[in-house]
Amino acid sequence: MLLGKIFGNGSDMEIRGIGYGGKCAEGDLYFCLHDGDRLARDIVFARERGAAAIAAGSEVRSDIPSFVCEDVRAKFALASAAFYGNPSDRLTLVGVTGTNGKTTTTHIIKSIMEAAGHKVGLIGTNGISLAGDESAPTLTTPDPPELHRTLADMLARGADTVVMEVSAHALALKKTEGIRFAVSAFTNLTQDHLDFFGSMEKYAAAKKSLFDPARSAAAAINVDDETGIEIARSAMIPVVTYGCENPSDVFGIDYRASEKGCRFVANVMDDIMVLDYCAPGRFNMSNVLCAAAVAKMLGVGAPAIKRGVKNVRRVDGRFEIISRGGKRVVVDYAHTPDGLGKILRAVREITDGRVIAVFGCGGDRDTGKRAVMGEIADELADFAVITSDNPRSEDPVGIMNQIASGFVSHNYKMISDRREGIKYALDMCGAGDTVVVAGKGHEKTQETAGVKTRFSDAETVKELLG
Repeated sequence: MLLGKIFGNGSDMEIRGIGYGGKCAEGDLYFCLHDGDRLARDIVFARERGAAAIAAGSEVRSDIPSFVCEDVRAKFALASAAFYGNPSDRLTLVGVTGTNGKTTTTHIIKSIMEAAGHKVGLIGTNGISLAGDESAPTLTTPDPPELHRTLADMLARGADTVVMEVSAHALALKKTEGIRFAVSAFTNLTQDHLDFFGSMEKYAAAKKSLFDPARSAAAAINVDDETGIEIARSAMIPVVTYGCENPSDVFGIDYRASEKGCRFVANVMDDIMVLDYCAPGRFNMSNVLCAAAVAKMLGVGAPAIKRGVKNVRRVDGRFEIISRGGKRVVVDYAHTPDGLGKILRAVREITDGRVIAVFGCGGDRDTGKRAVMGEIADELADFAVITSDNPRSEDPVGIMNQIASGFVSHNYKMISDRREGIKYALDMCGAGDTVVVAGKGHEKTQETAGVKTRFSDAETVKELLG
């Protein structure tokens, strides 16, 4: 590809790929995404690896051809799109953002669109999938070269629609710059990622940026959420609202739950239908309503919506029920105060006995949510085992102590070893009880002191139950 097509300067220099972040092959256009010492190191690295040219946000001193970009991250995304032939222009793209519910909602949308006869790709926290082929997860929203390479591959394999999770980090770092979604959806905004954003206001601003006319043609917005109400009121694009509590264009009533799932009556823009979903929880009803709203906006009728919702398989690590030997366990990715509260309330709906929670908090992340999650577990669970999540560089016991500070009662035990913590909960689980193992969900590793080791909550539960 010629550099001129990226920078619009008539350059006839050929590039073979897009490099960044310590990834560079001979002939690449290498993007330096940082300033200062990191920029200097990137320049040396790019030169050593044989980069054809360098792009940066400030002046580059090197014998390699270089380009100064006013907004280097935006240019990085646009260059990646151009290199792969701007595949998003030939696909119907759906973007889902929000603190919780993104993964489940994208899976439901995918199932509905497939029921309507579309070939649908999926990009998100649990990985990338198309027509049964799946790849392991990396980032919720891939970096621009990987994102556009994936979109190009899906297009080449016959996909006409792609549903993807759009994280706040991706929006802040402009990973999706140049992509315009046919419909974007907002699920909710609750405390998370304050280690990165610094404040809820900045976190909200990142989410809200998706609903700019340049980024989205239309939107499905949860108006049970205060930030959702703000987006719905201020958006300069067509908006369909959904919710379970406040007046909305898409809403659900007559909710009924069991271990097998939930059933409710949905009004989808005056189209009435009974929907059956594979997991319980009012938050899942909200996820289904979001997916139905998106599908309706894309022209999908009631029969396909009903069929698509019913066809959804439970997503790994999302209300994943494991029952063996008279014991019942729910494995869930809930790792925020709101997420933990929702899963514990949903489990309470289907539990006659005690709800026993096993959870921790990630290290090197938002410390402010730790005591809050302790408060929630103290209120909504009958007993809690506080354990390690991904402590990363932090002392696991220190994190656990911060969580414990939120407890008023003494209905908890601290066990640093996550496997032993799960075992303790399973041992005390009796007839009618449910153990909730929260925080890691689909994840297959645990990171401690910078080292990742194999660990899966679901696999551990199954092993311990025999």
